[in-house]
Amino acid sequence: MRLFPLFVVGTVGFVLISYFEQVPVLGWLGAVISVVAWVTFGRALARDGASATISSGILGAWTGFVGALSAWAFQTGNLLGLTTPGLDRVGAGFGFIGATLGLVYWPLIGAAICFAAAFFSLGRRLA
Repeated sequence: MRLFPLFVVGTVGFVLISYFEQVPVLGWLGAVISVVAWVTFGRALARDGASATISSGILGAWTGFVGALSAWAFQTGNLLGLTTPGLDRVGAGFGFIGATLGLVYWPLIGAAICFAAAFFSLGRRLA
């Protein structure tokens, strides 16, 4: 697969993952789904050769940022929404803080996982 289709699929996919994360309890699986997606993207890009490590890191950072930004937007909506009940607003406040921090660390985690997946897949392919 080429890079542009993966960017499109990753962008749409990570917005959908963030939407899924709004489901109570089941939403925690969003992190696992994200890791699986990053490994899949990294392995798919490893087929392109040595440049895959750099492009996979960029793809991982982008999709991590998209996921974190959409999660931040959902949590901001929950926090400031007029229909959010009083005690739910407290939970939304914690979610907002976590999503704000996620804007920094989630792209870094995505870049690292995609890079590692491409690097190790590329190493196996060349051996």
